[in-house]
This record gives sequence, C-alpha cells and structure tokens, in this order.
Amino acid sequence: MVSPFGPHPEVVKATLCYMGLPADEDAMVNEIRLANALDYEPMFMTDCMGLIFPWREDKSRSDQEWIVSTISTPRGEWVQRVSRKAEQWGDDEGFPVKAEKDHEMLVSVCSQISTREAEIRQYYRQYRERVGEEGVIVIGHPQVHVLGMQISQRNMILHYVDYPETYRRSMDALCEAARFVFEIAIAEGIDFMSDATFALEVISPSWFDMHVPYLRSLADCAHDHGGLFWFHNCGKTRELILSGRFNRFHADVIETIAPPPEGDNDLQESRHHLDASICSKGNLSLGSLHNGSVEQVTHETRKIVRAVRGYAHIYSTADAVLPGTPPENLVAFVRTAREESQD
Repeated sequence: MVSPFGPHPEVVKATLCYMGLPADEDAMVNEIRLANALDYEPMFMTDCMGLIFPWREDKSRSDQEWIVSTISTPRGEWVQRVSRKAEQWGDDEGFPVKAEKDHEMLVSVCSQISTREAEIRQYYRQYRERVGEEGVIVIGHPQVHVLGMQISQRNMILHYVDYPETYRRSMDALCEAARFVFEIAIAEGIDFMSDATFALEVISPSWFDMHVPYLRSLADCAHDHGGLFWFHNCGKTRELILSGRFNRFHADVIETIAPPPEGDNDLQESRHHLDASICSKGNLSLGSLHNGSVEQVTHETRKIVRAVRGYAHIYSTADAVLPGTPPENLVAFVRTAREESQD
C-alpha cells in the first residue's frame, strides 16, 4: 500500500494543478481526487483530544493579547489562557496544567466524558459519511503520556518527578476517557485507533517504558472491540525498536521509522527488529521530498522498497508532507513506490 502521510492541502492542490486536474476549496475532496488519480490510499486523521477536552473560547474575556477558553467541570470552571503572539507551544502559559491542583481539573474533565457520548458519536459518524470508502480514517492521538497536550514539555517532566502519583492518576483518567472515545469511534466505522509518544530527542527509554502499559491498554481496547491500533512516532526511535520496546504493546501499524535527519533509523535494520505481525509505515525523508530532485526521491523510494521486501509495509513519509513540497516530487514518490512494489 502507498499512502503519503497528511500532505499539506496546498501541496495537494498544487499537485492536482500539475497533473491538469481540477481543484477546489474542500481539502478532503481534493485529496480523494488526487489519490484516485495516483492510485494511493489517502489517510485522514480525526480529532480525539479536542473531544475529550472541549475548550470553548469565552470572547467576553478574550482580548488582543490573550484567547481565554473554558471547560465546565464538576469541580467548577477550568480556564485556559493562550497568548495570541506566542500561541500555545510558544509559551508555557498556554497549557492549563501548571500546578499539581490543575491535575484535579483534568481528571474531572475526563470523568464526565460519558455525558458527551451523543456529540462524540455524531462527530465520527459524520466523518465516516464524508469519507465513505474513499480512504482510511485514523483517530487523532489522545497523547496520554503528555496528558492530552494539556501540559508543557517542561512541566511534563517536573510534574512526573515531583508528583508521580498525581501524574499517574491523570494518565489513568485520560486513558479511560480515550478508551471510551475509541469504543464509539470503532462503532461508527473509524478504521484505526491510535496514540503517539515523543521520541528519544525529548524523552528517555525509561520514560517510554512508563507509557507502554497505557499503549497496551489502548491497543487492547481497539482489538477487544474489533478495531485496529496505529502507533505514531516521527523522531529518533532506533533504540526503542532494536530493544524490542515497540513490540510490547501489540500495535497493528507503526510509523514513521524515520531516517536521518528526522530520526535515526536504518529501515532494513529496524524492520528486522519489529515483530513480523506489525505493519511498518513511512521512512521517506521529508527533507529529500521537499528539497531533493525527482531523481533523488525516486532513488530513495526504491531503497525503501528493497529494505522491506518480505514484510508488511505501507510506503509513506517520515511525517506529514511539508508545505512547499514540489508536486513532481510527490508524484515521483507515489508512482515509484507503486511500480517498484509490484515487481
């Protein structure tokens, strides 16, 4: 199977124009059209974290500097303030979990997830109806190890060291909320459940080990309800793969087995150490796809095909296809992967 990962909508439009095909303002329609023309399987990712943490902007409290959002909980109102200038990732202030007491609010939000079942079910049903049978749908990552992106990377480490029981209680609550959402998504026809973790440029192997039981819980939930589980990690994962850690939580698909400079994997080596029952996905460097020549992209794609012969592998990229990627390079990748894998 060939499936470039999340090509930017402008790249999809540019590629349609390059191929002489019509393009409109609906990103999903455009990718389905391009996938049909190039014979690849489009992958669409839905929300998950936003369904668990339904922040709503309070315009009466927002101003030119700050966006103020709230969630009502059994413990009262939870407030988030995000700088318009720095945005969430540019300022720790944008993450609502800052102190130990904030974990109580996170747990409270997760505990009321069942009250929103109808809204969640409608969201996934409508998404499946829009895609139809024209593509694979993967649920968005709940990101249990980073508490659904409600805590900054710095505080993630500090809180786990200073308040380990509190942090684990929050992870337990988020995992249970994610399992509830997974059950609904599977029932409404979403193809894959998923989660993701940071790679070894951010976390240590022992930190990853702490998250393995949660990955296994989410994978078991998917399998128990007749679904499949997809694991995403787009950084340095060689040690995690060679040590067998990626085999411990029974994922059905693992991406992106990223090469340098995005990651540190040799695809043939890494594929050999993954359990044969796991389908690997990815490996084409985003830098090569964005900056290289058609000849370079073709060469690297052929190397990927040779590296995974005899294994289940989805030919894809080391992460989401970057804005500005030349259409001719995307076309070269898809066509080469399709042609070479059929030999």
